[in-house]
Amino acid sequence: MRGTRFTRRKAVAVGAASVLAGQGGWWHSARADDALAASSPLERVAIAILGCGIRGPAHAEELLNARHGASVSWVCDPDRSRAEKLADQIALKQTSRPRVASDLRTPLDDASLDAVTVATPNHWHALAAILAMEAGKDAYVEKPVCHSIEEGQRLAATAARTGRVCQGGTQARSLPCLRDTRAFLAAGGIGKPTLARMLYTGHRAPIGGPGAFQPPPGVNYDLFCGPAPLASLSRPQFHYDWHWFWATGDGDLGNNGIHFLDAARNLLDLSGPGSATLSFGTRAGYADAAETPHTQTSLTLFPDVTLVTEIRNLKEVAEIDGLGMGVQIHGTEGSVVWKAHSPEVIVLDPAGMPVKTLPGEGNHFEKHVANFLAAVRAHDPRLLAAEIGEGVQSTALCHLGNISYRLGTELAPEEIVARIDARQPKDDAAKLVDRVRRMLAANGCEPADGTIHCGEWVETIAGKETSAAALAADSGPVLTAGPARDLERLEYRAPFLLPPARG
Repeated sequence: MRGTRFTRRKAVAVGAASVLAGQGGWWHSARADDALAASSPLERVAIAILGCGIRGPAHAEELLNARHGASVSWVCDPDRSRAEKLADQIALKQTSRPRVASDLRTPLDDASLDAVTVATPNHWHALAAILAMEAGKDAYVEKPVCHSIEEGQRLAATAARTGRVCQGGTQARSLPCLRDTRAFLAAGGIGKPTLARMLYTGHRAPIGGPGAFQPPPGVNYDLFCGPAPLASLSRPQFHYDWHWFWATGDGDLGNNGIHFLDAARNLLDLSGPGSATLSFGTRAGYADAAETPHTQTSLTLFPDVTLVTEIRNLKEVAEIDGLGMGVQIHGTEGSVVWKAHSPEVIVLDPAGMPVKTLPGEGNHFEKHVANFLAAVRAHDPRLLAAEIGEGVQSTALCHLGNISYRLGTELAPEEIVARIDARQPKDDAAKLVDRVRRMLAANGCEPADGTIHCGEWVETIAGKETSAAALAADSGPVLTAGPARDLERLEYRAPFLLPPARG
């Protein structure tokens, strides 16, 4: 099997170099013979950490857990000071200091490198992982695993074509209690599931601006932007607040809501983009530079189930049926509740009383990293708890919500209720909208005219509603023609180009 692995690597490396050279691209790959000669036997997996902000150091801490048998040979960040700082910290925990690069493409030519972990801003996630796999490396990709629907299709298709191990960073998939709950639901534990509600709450104050600002000293802003436009900065805090701009981030629907959307999809074994998605919300009351909403509700329709995601970034928020943050699955004969970060799931009867606990154990990030490294050592993507095609599908639901929101207009609450009810979702539209109104009022953010930003239903092409291949392969557009379809894909800035689709 090992010989097969490197034969495939050679073909991929040569093919990637020739294709990208033909389109005026900038990528070149390590010589396949060098990769074969210098390859680690994988007793110790050599890893590059791409991105040294919040998640990069978390990756380093877990990777260097003595039980994992991994080493960090590279750290990369366009903010050189952050990369150097992380390299110093890693040097205290392993026998050698990792090499440092500002450009995440640099370590991909290192034939001794086995894998990368991608902890960059969102707009780099898929492209970094694709380039790593084309260079014969395995990849762990933080959530959201892609920044557009088309990008996700290309990411999953690249993993399938190259046979590389590619794990999505939705680590709840490694929780034993969720695996047990999935089996419990499939066996009819709560009757027929009808509604899945995902709730994320986390207070985020206004970010300041808009204004004219500069990146911190030592930041290579061209590399930071990469495939995104090289735009002037309107925010005072350079790091992290890129989450709240469409060119680089996806709001908290893609930042944290993805964890719960993925858990719900996993529990209910849902595939595809659903038939239609609608999103409403606002950033009212926040006079700052950010573009994404602080409050957002999204609904996606599947044949038997409605998925509802509620994002709350305000200080005063109320629980929903006793849930502050996590997932509720409601069925005809009861419900299940998973509270964020909990190792267990609670089963409720139709009256909402607890009747059973599905227990679990352990740190799910630790389990997730261990799962990734086991698959890397075995050269077998089938061992993954969060194979990248699953991450792509869950991330696409976030993109669909954001597409609807971005194409929206200001509507009166009763107009939003009517728009939602027109598609007969398995939730109470009036309660959904009223819940948002009351929360905005409690935080002094209710718009003066009483309106809320609401999108149209974004419609899926017939036949793709429940097709995993629609999102996890290069299958072309998912949405019906119109402005929504235009937002399925991104325009990339040369020379940071997305490789073309390949058969």
